[in-house]
Amino acid sequence: MPRFFFNIREGADFSRDLEGEELPDVEAARREAINSSREMLGERMPHGGSLNHRQIEIADATGHVVDVITTDEVMFHHGKMRSYDGDVTKSAPVNTPRK
Repeated sequence: MPRFFFNIREGADFSRDLEGEELPDVEAARREAINSSREMLGERMPHGGSLNHRQIEIADATGHVVDVITTDEVMFHHGKMRSYDGDVTKSAPVNTPRK
């Protein structure tokens, strides 16, 4: 199975993924990058951090960038807030009694 690396570029800062992850193909790597970006946005939004200028560069084992995921791409689709059908928050328990 191929290994993909998820490098993060935010403005002038660059963080290289040194471990990578084995995934079946580029599309699976793209989904992983989108999910990671969504998690980062979820952590940053409540604290007022900047949401702009982040990119996740998906690189193959040779270091070749095969795709780039931007914050705008994760948040918007055709100028509207993007909706994710498989959003895990839809299945979160509601009013679960504590014992």
